Amino acid sequence: MGRGASYRLPDEPRPGAFTQIVVHPMWPLLAVMFGGVWLSWPWFVVNAWALGSPTRVRETLTVVAGLAGSVALLFGLVTVDEAMELPTAALKYLFLVLVIWKIGVSYLLAELQGRSFEVYTYYGGVARNGLVVAMLGGMLLRPQVSDWLGVGWLSAVLL
Repeated sequence: MGRGASYRLPDEPRPGAFTQIVVHPMWPLLAVMFGGVWLSWPWFVVNAWALGSPTRVRETLTVVAGLAGSVALLFGLVTVDEAMELPTAALKYLFLVLVIWKIGVSYLLAELQGRSFEVYTYYGGVARNGLVVAMLGGMLLRPQVSDWLGVGWLSAVLL
């Protein structure tokens, strides 16, 4: 090895210029519960790239797959409703599948990112507190985003 060469672990995060915005993956996970997918999933992607996660591409693709899956689930549920003419009460329970999907994808993202985050903090990386973003996003911005999206398929996918 020459001078300047260094040994790097394949799963070691490679933090970039945005390390000052890294948060624990718990905060974007809570953001899906307070604010919705519109807040949580982009935050997971930004956090993965700021963290320098070796799985950042996989995490980004997981978000894309999560959005595609949400749209597919929604249209599948609407199709089932139209075919079976379900009562409103049954429809509410049926749409819990979509909520479970979004929380499940968020949990998967938190698990993927958690490994890199632990290595990042072990080697001295500093994480910010994401409580303010999660709470403000959920309390102040969610009603405005909900009004902006209106009632429709986009609202069902992103909230």
